[in-house]
Amino acid sequence: MNALKKMMLAIIGGLIIWIAYSNHFHNPFAFDDDHTIVTNSAIRNTANIPSFFYDATTTSSYPASQAYRPGLTALNAIDASWSKDNKDLDPFPFHVSIFISVLVLGWLLYLFLSKLFKPYLTNNDNLFWSAALAVLFCIHVANSQTINYIIARADSFSTLMVLAGFICYLQFEKARKYHLYMLPVIVGFFVKEPSIMFVPLLMLYKLLFEPHQDQTTNPIHPKKWLSVIKSTWLPLIIIVGLYFFSRSMTPASWTSGNTDRWSYLISQPYVIIHYFNNFYLPFNLVVDTDWTFVQTITDDRFLIGIGFIFALVLFAVKTAKNHPLITFGIGWFLLALAPTSSVFPLAEVLNDHRPFFPYIGLLIASGYGIIWLLKRYQSKSVLKPIASVGMLAVIGLHIVGTRQSNEIWSSSESLWKEATIKSPNNGRAWMNYGNCLMERADFVGAENSYIVAERLWPVYPYIKVNLGILHAATNRKVSAEAYFKEALELDPKNPQMYHFYGKFLSDNQRLKESSNILQKGLDLSPNHSEILALKAEVDLKLKNPKAYEELKKTEAETMVENNPTAENYLNLSLQHYNAGECQKCIDACLKSLELKPDYALAYNNICTAYNQLKNWDKAIEYGEKGLKYDPTNELIKGNLKIAYTNKGK
Repeated sequence: MNALKKMMLAIIGGLIIWIAYSNHFHNPFAFDDDHTIVTNSAIRNTANIPSFFYDATTTSSYPASQAYRPGLTALNAIDASWSKDNKDLDPFPFHVSIFISVLVLGWLLYLFLSKLFKPYLTNNDNLFWSAALAVLFCIHVANSQTINYIIARADSFSTLMVLAGFICYLQFEKARKYHLYMLPVIVGFFVKEPSIMFVPLLMLYKLLFEPHQDQTTNPIHPKKWLSVIKSTWLPLIIIVGLYFFSRSMTPASWTSGNTDRWSYLISQPYVIIHYFNNFYLPFNLVVDTDWTFVQTITDDRFLIGIGFIFALVLFAVKTAKNHPLITFGIGWFLLALAPTSSVFPLAEVLNDHRPFFPYIGLLIASGYGIIWLLKRYQSKSVLKPIASVGMLAVIGLHIVGTRQSNEIWSSSESLWKEATIKSPNNGRAWMNYGNCLMERADFVGAENSYIVAERLWPVYPYIKVNLGILHAATNRKVSAEAYFKEALELDPKNPQMYHFYGKFLSDNQRLKESSNILQKGLDLSPNHSEILALKAEVDLKLKNPKAYEELKKTEAETMVENNPTAENYLNLSLQHYNAGECQKCIDACLKSLELKPDYALAYNNICTAYNQLKNWDKAIEYGEKGLKYDPTNELIKGNLKIAYTNKGK
């Protein structure tokens, strides 16, 4: 009967998790997915998997981000192999794979919690609360950041392996005797290094819950400490060895972000408050924060943060004897944060996907807190059903919140627009939002965003590159090239800078220069798929122009030839526009309008092209026609404004 209940709860729990994430499976690649997945040619072939374990340059196409994480790269390669198009990877298989791992994580978390709560609850109550808390963790709004962000699978998968290690330790005597519980931890380490915090967590568990030879469970007793150290000497040696092995395998090009170690360290106490708050009130989540580093210990943020940590640790120590699960939960939270919130400086002061692993600690402490209240006031018969209904209500709220979070991640534009609202002083957020506007040919909006970004972060090379792309697209070639060169000067070790400058040179028929620049990019990053493809195209054009024209036709016009729809002609017009071929852009739009006369976006593209040709009258004519069919279209309004302004001049 108990097995049947478990099966039913597993099915219901899985269904709840699916409902929460059912609208996320087609969300696009975002942020660091670009250099670890999209432009990383190493993951395009699963035959490369063995090389991931001895060549960390396969981790990313960006040398500064080539950390040693062969397991993570292998997971990406396996999922990439399921993509229908090996060139343009589909995020769907990645999301499916991550979702399956979340279901497994939820099951392991249930087993772990039920073991921890067993002394305090009846079987039926333990079944309900352990399952409910495990489901809550999986669908928690704060954790949805990690699940939507594909490369952050490193956090979720390594956490799964930590839980697997605990289950092996708790359930199997031989695993304890021969330290076999370290096997999943080692697997997790190859996905992300913080999984080695399993050993300090295990030591804390043994201190709090396992009796010494004289039967003392007092975690402060010196003999208890000595006993725990003796019983975990081999796991300690393993994790130290893994750490130094990882460092030896990491390329010299890798950098954690060149952040000042002291500033990073004294910034983290306040960051920890942010993470703590987001577990209970997840309203301040954002893909990229505008937080700045604390510079001095007299800063209010440091003082408040260190006071909070001191109070948290003091509370954990005070509850260790009578309420060890609270101590264990708080200890888990702080220990699991240590790799990212201590002396190891990272580029960003915080990321909302980092506390995925630490949040298990807060879940344990909070879950026990509820259980303790129920036991303390068990005479009040109404409390138990109220608590159960309350937990189900919290789960329902997180389902709604997670689905809303999935919607924000459903497009780059919505993701980065939210970032500009929640992190208005983040230049990268404004730049990425500008990139999204560029993709839909809103050059006015894009330039405004780039100007804000440049004002906030005046020496950020990517902003210079994107200004170069914008100026090239709007026929300002001299200033465009100046921006590309400035970006290269600011970040000469970044292959992306060479890729964009090489493309600019290629688009302007400066093929030899383009080939040379692209080769410099490949010297830095041999696995950069976009540079490889562009250099092959440039070299072909240099050697055999006729073959290149045939290739170009295949890529740009096949869709129209095979399926001449209004939408495909519109896409073709954008390709012509981006190549600086304004008349061809107009011709493609006219074809589109023959098939769909009320197609406002086609009128917009014609208006945009005539603006580039400085034919203001024609731009106004087609812009007004577009507004007739779509009066609220901001793109058309913006392009019309340009036309009217220039005609007035």
